[in-house]
Amino acid sequence: MNILKLREDTFSHAVSETERVLRSGGIIISPTDTVYGILGDATNESAVSKMFALKNRRLEKAFPVFVCDIAMARHYAYISDSKARFLQKVWPGPVTVVFHHKENLPNILTDGLDTIGLRIPHDPFLAELLKRTDAPIAQTSANISNKPPARNVTEIKDYFEKSETPLDLVIDGGELHGQPSTVVDFTGNEPLILRSGILTKHDFDLFLKMI
Repeated sequence: MNILKLREDTFSHAVSETERVLRSGGIIISPTDTVYGILGDATNESAVSKMFALKNRRLEKAFPVFVCDIAMARHYAYISDSKARFLQKVWPGPVTVVFHHKENLPNILTDGLDTIGLRIPHDPFLAELLKRTDAPIAQTSANISNKPPARNVTEIKDYFEKSETPLDLVIDGGELHGQPSTVVDFTGNEPLILRSGILTKHDFDLFLKMI
């Protein structure tokens, strides 16, 4: 298992190596705004398939996608101007927003559903990675399905070191203590919380009053 420590002096190399792996269709594990995540090029059907296999996840459970900005989000999903203004308030950050998609990504990513979850991460490593690749990145928590998310490299090794699906790179950002992202369904006229995550329903209701 190839592991790179993420520090100030290794930051640029870690981003470059991760970019190389993703562009070649590989999959990685890296820190996110919340917990460790499995990442792959969302436009690469083979990479997404490997993510499902590594996680032992059913194909009908779609992966959300990291995007670098709202313009990229609008390329892949139907987002009105009013909904874009909402996104400007919640992104970047640990809020995944569900929209109807435009069918510009591999079908395996959504298992035929007409919706997709999108998010702009706040994490500096992911932000730089998205800027360099200029491509959407499929993501899911680093764990075997129905197990707790990995919060350090030891737990990552416990889950995946003996996996038959190759894991190309692990970015070691130390111990993480984040909670899962808040998930908001915005396929209708008003946003609806599907999972509270870091942002509770009470926090969200207060937030909506401020926009």
